[in-house]
Amino acid sequence: MNYSAIILCAGAGKRTGLSYNKMFYNIDGQTVYEKTMHVFLSDSRCKQIIVVTKKEEQEDFKKLIASSRIIFVEGGTERQDSVTNGLQAVNQDYVMIHDGARCFIKSDLLDRLCKSLEEHDACLAMVPSIDTVKRVVDGKVVETLKRSELYNAQTPQAFKTSLIRKAYDYVNEHHLTVTDDASCVEALHEDVYVVLGDYDNKKITTPQDL
Repeated sequence: MNYSAIILCAGAGKRTGLSYNKMFYNIDGQTVYEKTMHVFLSDSRCKQIIVVTKKEEQEDFKKLIASSRIIFVEGGTERQDSVTNGLQAVNQDYVMIHDGARCFIKSDLLDRLCKSLEEHDACLAMVPSIDTVKRVVDGKVVETLKRSELYNAQTPQAFKTSLIRKAYDYVNEHHLTVTDDASCVEALHEDVYVVLGDYDNKKITTPQDL
C-alpha cells in the first residue's frame, strides 16, 4: 500500500506561547519537524512527502532534512486551504494527511491505517473519549452525550486520493468550513472508518504540551 503523505507545517506558535513556528521547537535534541518526519521517512510505503509550510520558512526546513521524497508546497490562510494546496501535488493513489505538530506518532499506527486502506477509501486515527462530554448553550448544559459513542479524532487521516480531492472540491465550492479532513468526506455522505489511534499521539498546542 504505497501512499503520499501531506505534512502540515504552516501554523504559527501562538497558542504554545512561542514566538516562532512550533515545528522548530527542540525536543530531546530534535525539532518537532524532524521527529514527525522520521516516522514517514522510515516507511518504505511512503513514496512522497509533501511538506506544506510558509514560503519564507521553506529554506529553514530544507536545512533540517534532505530527501528526494520531500517536496514543499506553500500553505494557505486556513488549514483546509493548506490541505487543498498539498493535494494538488500528490502523485500516489492514496494519501495520508498529518498535522506536523503530532510528533509522537508511531510506525504501528501507519501499519493500521494502511491495512484499513486495503478495504476502505477513507479512514482516520481516533481514540475513545475518556472524558464526559456535555453540550452547552449560553452557559447552560443542555445535553450529556453518550461517552461510549464519542471518539477524539487524530491524524493521520488516510484516503484514496481521488475521493479526498473530490471531497475538498465540494467543501470549497460550497464555502464550508471544516477542521479535519474526514469532515470533507462526511459532507459527501461517504463512509469514514475508524482506526484505533494512540493516546500518546497528541498534538503540540499549548505551553503544557511543550
